[in-house]
Amino acid sequence: MPYKDIQKRRACSRESKRKARARQAHPLLKFRIYVCPRIPFLRLCAGIQFDNGFFVTDDLTVQERLEGSPHFARDIFPLLIYIPTYE
Repeated sequence: MPYKDIQKRRACSRESKRKARARQAHPLLKFRIYVCPRIPFLRLCAGIQFDNGFFVTDDLTVQERLEGSPHFARDIFPLLIYIPTYE
């Protein structure tokens, strides 16, 4: 890190902070949204019940159970969220 020149030091600091922010995971990435258009009020095992065709969860075990279900990719589809990264 260049310490003598104040402009270079500020530029280096901004760059390192930008890279650190880019490495952090966005809080919305842990949520997953599933849609079930054919059976809007589908109820699978305990804790998985669609409301008007949508199910939102951030629990990894629920996500794994849902994606392991025989209905997945036939009746249930994941809805992808695009979060832009600024690099």
